[in-house]
Amino acid sequence: MQKTLIVHSGTFKTGSTAIQTFLARASREGNLPPEVAYPTIGRGEHSIQHQNLYSQLLGEVLFSPALGTWEQLVESIASGSAETTVISCEAFSMLEPEHIRAIGEYAREAGAKVRWVHYVRDQATFYNAFYVERLMVMRPEHAELVDLPFEDFREWSPLDMSFLHYGEFADTITSAIPDVDIRLRPFIRKELRNGNAVADFLDTCELPIQGDGAGTSNVGSGWRTVETARHLAPIVAAAPMRGRLRGADSWKATRLRWIQILRGEYVTLTTQLGWNDSSAVYMTPEFRQELLADYREDNLLIGKLGGFSFTDMIEQSSFPEYNIGDYATIPGDEVMQVVKLVMQGLHTIPEEIQQEVEAGRARRREREAEKTSQRGRLRGLLRR
Repeated sequence: MQKTLIVHSGTFKTGSTAIQTFLARASREGNLPPEVAYPTIGRGEHSIQHQNLYSQLLGEVLFSPALGTWEQLVESIASGSAETTVISCEAFSMLEPEHIRAIGEYAREAGAKVRWVHYVRDQATFYNAFYVERLMVMRPEHAELVDLPFEDFREWSPLDMSFLHYGEFADTITSAIPDVDIRLRPFIRKELRNGNAVADFLDTCELPIQGDGAGTSNVGSGWRTVETARHLAPIVAAAPMRGRLRGADSWKATRLRWIQILRGEYVTLTTQLGWNDSSAVYMTPEFRQELLADYREDNLLIGKLGGFSFTDMIEQSSFPEYNIGDYATIPGDEVMQVVKLVMQGLHTIPEEIQQEVEAGRARRREREAEKTSQRGRLRGLLRR
């Protein structure tokens, strides 16, 4: 039986979370057909994407053998009954040729053919959406970058945005894995099957599953929400959160989850205030034309490799108008409501985070007790 390893590499902001959520839930609830597997190997029980497999390929410090390895995945594919195994991680879109070749070798060891699925999105719409996301994340590590110009985002982005050269990446895949079945798809709403990212993915992969999700575009964060997040980023960076997280398995990761919870409350409030009636658009017509020119040759290559006129699709599509207003016009009482929420949230540890910290402290005490016990047993043996 010829087995298939489907590698879904995103890219970023192309419905990947909806796809991963659907597959992880279907796997957890036993709703995948027996011939399809979305393994926890490489992502663990509580994650929806296979980030750990990416970290192993790069030799990152974030790699954790406990979350599953490529070697375990190979064994699972080779010995399992599933004909098709799907792994998904947007970070796969940033792999270098040697990493892609390694995936090809792992697939051969497992007796599987690689089917690589990669969605491509208009670089200008991605650029705007990712810029907004970076400001909204309010990560302390990025606080000093938030005041740099929008037009320079490719230089200060925390991700290497060379992955926006989709054609070069697709060419690299076909060179690194000569027998790969590569399937490129445009992430343009009207081009998606049923206008739906999940349904389009399942059909593209030829998976015998009915799926839905991501059927309509969500309104993102409005410019007032985003600009307030920009002002709050240095305050979040300076907040004394680390001391409250002493004992957690990873205080940095736990801090980010704390900020994520706070960000959810923040967006809920700004939505109630009417700040998110339309998404923030920082892209000017002039800069969009610059991006269209910068990526045109690469997008022509995508058209040749993918069998669709990606360049025409982009150039003939409309783009929302620049809508960033003067921050000074936001009513002061509304700003104070938001700032008060964030300040209180930075100094009040969420219950679930407190539970995580206490669980980490308990595990640490258990490890210390075990070490003490081992030392005691060793001393006893030496005395004998």
